[in-house]
Amino acid sequence: MIISASLLFGSYSPSQIPLDSPIYQEIDLLYRLHGIPLPSASRPWNTNEAVQILNMLPQQSPYQELKEQAWQRIQTNQTEGFSSKVTPTLALEAYTHTNSTDFKTFDDWIYSYDERQPLVDLTVSLQFSKSFLLETSLQAGVGGYTAKYKDIEKNLETYGIGAILNQGSATLVTSAYLYRRIFNTNIPTADKTLEPDFPRHSQLTYAGPWYAISLGRGPLSWGQGVSGNLVIGSHISNHTSLSASFFSQNTKVQLLYLFFPDLSTSNAGSRVFLGHRIEFRPLGWARFSISENIMANADNLSPQYLDPTYIYHNIYNPDQVNSIASIEADIALAKGLSLHGQFALDQYQLSSEGAEMANAMAYLGGLTYAWSQDKGYWTALAEVVSVDPAMYRREKVDFLVARDLMKHDDGDPVIIDYLGYSYGSDSQVLQTKLSYYRPNLFSAEGSVTIHRQGELTYDKPHHKNPDTNTDSPNVNGPSPSGDNITERLIVGLAGTCYTDWKNLVLYAQANWIGRRIYQRPTKTYAAEASDLQLVMGMKIRF
Repeated sequence: MIISASLLFGSYSPSQIPLDSPIYQEIDLLYRLHGIPLPSASRPWNTNEAVQILNMLPQQSPYQELKEQAWQRIQTNQTEGFSSKVTPTLALEAYTHTNSTDFKTFDDWIYSYDERQPLVDLTVSLQFSKSFLLETSLQAGVGGYTAKYKDIEKNLETYGIGAILNQGSATLVTSAYLYRRIFNTNIPTADKTLEPDFPRHSQLTYAGPWYAISLGRGPLSWGQGVSGNLVIGSHISNHTSLSASFFSQNTKVQLLYLFFPDLSTSNAGSRVFLGHRIEFRPLGWARFSISENIMANADNLSPQYLDPTYIYHNIYNPDQVNSIASIEADIALAKGLSLHGQFALDQYQLSSEGAEMANAMAYLGGLTYAWSQDKGYWTALAEVVSVDPAMYRREKVDFLVARDLMKHDDGDPVIIDYLGYSYGSDSQVLQTKLSYYRPNLFSAEGSVTIHRQGELTYDKPHHKNPDTNTDSPNVNGPSPSGDNITERLIVGLAGTCYTDWKNLVLYAQANWIGRRIYQRPTKTYAAEASDLQLVMGMKIRF
């Protein structure tokens, strides 16, 4: 009772809670087991927001151990004023796989560029008051690009990549030395270049009991999707963002701005994502979220787009902006059983409209059931996703993200991601998972994913006649499109063990990937290949 009172009325650090903290899994479990719609899906949370979310749970709970574990994580963030802290983290990882011929790029690995940990992370936190925090990190880790003679690159085709890259402005790594090796580690050596892009996580945060304003770097996530989310996925680890959140127990409003670098392109140049999102719980068993978002050319950004009440889909300025609207729902069907769904709209063409532009929509739906057994907790889920071919694509501004891996005289080698769904446009995905969690001891998970990818990938033209990216997208759905469909079956196992010794965490995962190409005209399969990928790691936080 004394601990609970101090947590309820104490002062908390204004810091954001990292997305990899177990507290998100624990609180989601508690909400689902109590039959309450899941809490805010715009993450990371601020510490004050997490306190409000935990206070929504019943005081008397049959899952008291899990609840106390979540409260203990909050208690470590209590503060009374100025403080300083230096937190060294050491991570050792090893990677091996069986097929270095067909699986040799960042996209071929499940545990890939953004998931791999730096060898050393030195985090410095300075809290100047109960409301103001500065935190940054110094990292020494292996990057994704090595000396040019060990990586194979290609110049972009005539049509480039979406609207963000043109021929000659960058190069794609088609065979990455570190990712095709049979065995590798995250220990820097003479043949491994240090990661040039750091800090991966930082924040300058001003926060209080119902608000948080933060500028910094790190992953973000909008939505309860497990295989990904349609507007902002958690798969990009180093977003540069400015966010302002205002929250209560049943509502949340967030204004979010993401800043993307200028890679010296002639089309888009530097770009900025502007989004506003409203979450509300009108019923005891349902929570809904609505967002309006644009990607805009930063050089010609109109001040009206900064208005958080602006309806971005009223804008018709295809040379400068591309807008996406979304709606999400989280429904508590019964204790332990929940339903989540997302719908995103990039473009919808009425039959009466004369422009030749394909519809661009995306759908995501999932069903999850959780139950307790002895002192552990099981969770089973199934999720299905469909993303139209033209989703995220425009001739002037699109929702692709290019990050340079190293400065290079002949064109920067880059890695390409979708800002929204990690599998990208022109995709169908079915994923199932079964996981078991013992608080503060260990977790284990098994998953099966079926991914069908059409021909409209990020390095293919979105206008089919002729093949070009300088005209509006006209590749119609449904997905997957084209005559050659890439099919992947991914079977994964993962486990994490938590210890008390210096916060030591041990983790491992195994992923088997089977890949083939289905040829629609002949109804035959080609280019069959498979790979077994193993990852082992340990992390110590001092």
